[in-house]
Amino acid sequence: MNTLTGSNEKASNWHGVTVDCKSKKFEFNGEEFTVTDLPGLYSLEGFSNEEKIASKYLFDHKDDLIVNICDANNLKQNLKLTTQLIENSFNVLLVVNMINDFSDFDSKLLSRILSIETIGIDARKKKSVNNLKSAIFNYFYKKNNKKQHFLLKNEQKLQLLDIFLSDLRKKEKIKISSKIDKLLLNKFLFLPCFAAIIFFIFYLTFGGFCEFISGIFNKIVSFLFDELAKLIYSLNVSVAVKKFLILAVFGSISTILSFLPQIIMLLLLFNLIEDSGLISRFAFMLDGFMKKIGLTGKSLFSIMMGYGCNASAVITTRNLETAYQRKRTAILLPFSTCSAKLPIFLLVSSIFFDKYKYLFVFALYIFSIIIMVFCAAIYKKLVPDKSSVFILEMSKYRFPYFNKVLKDTLKIAVEFVTKIGTTILSFSILFWILQNFSIKLEFLNGENYSNSILFLVSNFLSGIFRPIGLGNAGIVSVLIFGLVAKELVVVGLMFVNSAQSIELLKLSLISASSVCHFDNFTATIFLIFILLYSPCISALSAIKMEFGRKTAWQVFVAQFIISYVVCFIIYNVFFRFDVLKIIILIFLFSIAITYYFVVQCIRRKKCGGNCYACRKF
Repeated sequence: MNTLTGSNEKASNWHGVTVDCKSKKFEFNGEEFTVTDLPGLYSLEGFSNEEKIASKYLFDHKDDLIVNICDANNLKQNLKLTTQLIENSFNVLLVVNMINDFSDFDSKLLSRILSIETIGIDARKKKSVNNLKSAIFNYFYKKNNKKQHFLLKNEQKLQLLDIFLSDLRKKEKIKISSKIDKLLLNKFLFLPCFAAIIFFIFYLTFGGFCEFISGIFNKIVSFLFDELAKLIYSLNVSVAVKKFLILAVFGSISTILSFLPQIIMLLLLFNLIEDSGLISRFAFMLDGFMKKIGLTGKSLFSIMMGYGCNASAVITTRNLETAYQRKRTAILLPFSTCSAKLPIFLLVSSIFFDKYKYLFVFALYIFSIIIMVFCAAIYKKLVPDKSSVFILEMSKYRFPYFNKVLKDTLKIAVEFVTKIGTTILSFSILFWILQNFSIKLEFLNGENYSNSILFLVSNFLSGIFRPIGLGNAGIVSVLIFGLVAKELVVVGLMFVNSAQSIELLKLSLISASSVCHFDNFTATIFLIFILLYSPCISALSAIKMEFGRKTAWQVFVAQFIISYVVCFIIYNVFFRFDVLKIIILIFLFSIAITYYFVVQCIRRKKCGGNCYACRKF
């Protein structure tokens, strides 16, 4: 749809990306056409919520032209829907995508067998998309759109279709997918391979080349900010206005922008994994384990999207089959460490754990997954499980299409920058005002923080956080604003410590004389609390929209309690250990979980066939 209409909607090489009906327009030969993209479905009797949405839309618009796009690599399975559309007298144009994977694809023969117009395309090529536009145009302006379709109920037609599909399989180009799958889908090697891929992503994001690029970018941002600050200081306005513009407006923007290179790199690498076909394999291999904790392999798609943005990931839970699965997945989604938390991890880890910061951040992500699994298992015990259907189309391995990956990454980067210019800026201004004005509305000029409105509120609440080592009023104030958006935590630290740049902020956080400061251990507790505590307003709003206000409040309270209990245990049990030992303990716990999972796989009863139950290939 993106190439057809020139739009930039989310698309990927795995199931469940489209979860609602989206309409776009395109022009061809002077005529305008409206295209509605529906969630994918395998039959008109859909199981999941998204399939029911698509099926209902089809029957409500039965007189429209149905452009049925099938994957040439899974044509036999995809044609089930095609035959149902034909037998229900829909107006169907069959489009077979990915024909480039075959030495020869005879669309005319398939068209004669099915008695409907059929074209083969490679959606990545402009010529193929123009052929599709031409076919749509011809249907409306050169042919009778009330053509009666031949019903597929006679043996001869079915036999011809079987022969066509058998011949098509022989024409398939040599694949390396099966060889890679023997390694990647091996029950002993899967988890090490999966962990190695994720670790490699973090290594590239936080070290080497990306760190070099980030350094150059930060110098440019710092230079522009310094020049802008000089200009503002030269203005004939009050000190309050000057500080407001420098710190509250431009300071907050430049602070968050300085982390943009790492965020783009992380999103780019995740998009490469999505487009390569690995996600569906992760879902397939983890399905057995996910069912043990009350989820399904499909839940992994939403969880992976949560590492970009929890709010958008909540919407994708619509692709799950039952309301029970949708709600359970949405409740656990905030444990997916969204990209908004990345600036906090980068800032603190680069100060206190610089030599092994990528290892430390990787450990945090692993720890969040462990807590997610633990909470899911408890939730399954508290709420009776329900059976669900797991239908998964194993996408083919593909070399990622760079233009698409780049567009998807830039789209998220633009959304991130837009968020900085709207939500983050608005609440940064509010944060600065509360921190720089007293209860009598007197301007404090960055001094006497203890007299500010923000300090009075934070100090009142600090007793709650003292048992976990975060009782400092400055820390409490940034945690409060972190509930609005996690990016505000970094901005808040800068305001509380009156730092005008990232470098000054780093120095202030290790200085005992600063309002807000840490040592190695309290920094670890702080990051773990940020990792686990209540999601931002956007994510809670998405949960409220999908599941109601009660569920949103349950998620908010549950996440806070879980993060508090975890930090309380770590602070009061492990406070004598240094941070390296804590990381070692986290990894040992991870190895124990991995060992349990592998043992469970080994104990599966083997059926001796090529099936899902025993993972035998």
